[in-house]
Amino acid sequence: MKFEVLALDYDGTIARDGVLDPDVRAAVMAARERGIVAVLVTGRILADIDRAAGGLEFVDALVAENGAVIAFPNGHSRLLGQSPPQIFLDQLRQLDIDFAVGQCIVDTGAASAQKILELIRKLELPLVLLFNRDRLMVLPQGISKGTGLRAALDALRLSPHNAIGIGDAENDHDLLEACEVGVAVSWGSATLQEKADEVLVGDGPQAVAEYLRRATQEMRLPKDRNGRHRITLGTADDVAL
Repeated sequence: MKFEVLALDYDGTIARDGVLDPDVRAAVMAARERGIVAVLVTGRILADIDRAAGGLEFVDALVAENGAVIAFPNGHSRLLGQSPPQIFLDQLRQLDIDFAVGQCIVDTGAASAQKILELIRKLELPLVLLFNRDRLMVLPQGISKGTGLRAALDALRLSPHNAIGIGDAENDHDLLEACEVGVAVSWGSATLQEKADEVLVGDGPQAVAEYLRRATQEMRLPKDRNGRHRITLGTADDVAL
């Protein structure tokens, strides 16, 4: 199966201490020159990731706020979830919880999880908590990196069946599951590595850059990974076709 889409997590995968690895940037640009579409998939707020990465011209699309926002180089963006209710934000401030708010996401420290969960239950809000190492994201139900990636690929008329996804942490499970080949880095979450199709051995972003160079040369998904996601073309009384 042809390799057409590269879906990359940011922090901990291709960036160290928030700074994009230049070797990864070069590898992504080289992949795009060969026709591979690169999508950055991150939990960060849109404006924040633009500043941290030093511009987003090295990718074809961005999935921000853990799947809640998709954006493209032409300036078009789309919100896939609802903005957090003002009453929720006001009461977070009353609880003296330090947080940042995007178009959809509320980002705070993981230590505030219990207080925030109690507040969500009190206000009866359709919000969920998602951990990312020492950070906590509050999102509408049904939003994930996987749903955001699928929406971005639909807009680009591309299939996740031609995609390789690479991530490192708890919030990357849906990203890897959405892609035909899900790759977890060895320096990240042990649980994610157990669920991944492949574990990328190394100690940081430069290992990702090397993996991308190899994958770009091959231009095909690994043969032993093809078919993880079956496509039903039709059905009969006794068999799926």
